[in-house]
Amino acid sequence: MTDGREDDSGEIGPETPELTAEELAQLEAERLAAERSYFHVTRSLSGGLLFALPLLAVYELGLLFKPDNNAAAAFLKMPISWLQRNPVELLGADLLVFINAALIAAALLAVWRMGKLGALHGGTFLGMFLESGVYAMLLGPLALAPLTGEFRFEGFAPHLDRLPLKLVISAGAGFYEEAFFRFLLLGAIFYLAKELGKLHPFTAGALALVVSGAIFSAAHFLMPGEPAELGAFIFRLAAGMILGVIFFVRGFGIAAWTHALFDLYVLSFAAG
Repeated sequence: MTDGREDDSGEIGPETPELTAEELAQLEAERLAAERSYFHVTRSLSGGLLFALPLLAVYELGLLFKPDNNAAAAFLKMPISWLQRNPVELLGADLLVFINAALIAAALLAVWRMGKLGALHGGTFLGMFLESGVYAMLLGPLALAPLTGEFRFEGFAPHLDRLPLKLVISAGAGFYEEAFFRFLLLGAIFYLAKELGKLHPFTAGALALVVSGAIFSAAHFLMPGEPAELGAFIFRLAAGMILGVIFFVRGFGIAAWTHALFDLYVLSFAAG
């Protein structure tokens, strides 16, 4: 007598043993542990959004004291600025109210999600900050390597004049540029290449990194005082691709803070 069951081919195969209550509980505990792991939490959209929100707050509060202090962020905010000058009435309310409400709702949902996982604690965000700092220190030497042919760290030479303004500029660039060029643009190109173009995920990812990185680099030449130089284009192309890899592997929050900390380093601490 055969103890088994027929599979789809009609052949007799071994029965799948039923899991005991203890085994099911163990599997559930392992699943929850995986969801609460540092890598999973910090890469999640909820964790990334909460981690990036201080950058948005610093920039927007900075605008109260000195408007238009970040050309890149101002450029990316043009649709919102247009709405501020030409409010669109929807059910009797300014459309910006709905934009702000959506952001607040997303933040509250992220707090609830992380709280439910038991991952809403300072140690997680401290780890994300330190991790972003390491990536920020590596970003410059890696992006310069295609131009110099070597990996070289320039070191520190603090020049802390107008530091509050530099903090605001760096925060705005970190949040808005990563939100547009990585979260929206890179994500959209990857999705279209993979789903509509039927490319292998690795190929779609590589294509998205190159195209979004090139657009990211070229967009900087639209800013006042940015001469169109090949060296600058290559540097920013490499930097954009590196930030794209960080976004793919570690999520939006760490990419945004890496960008912000790198800009702050360049503006206030870089030698030369």
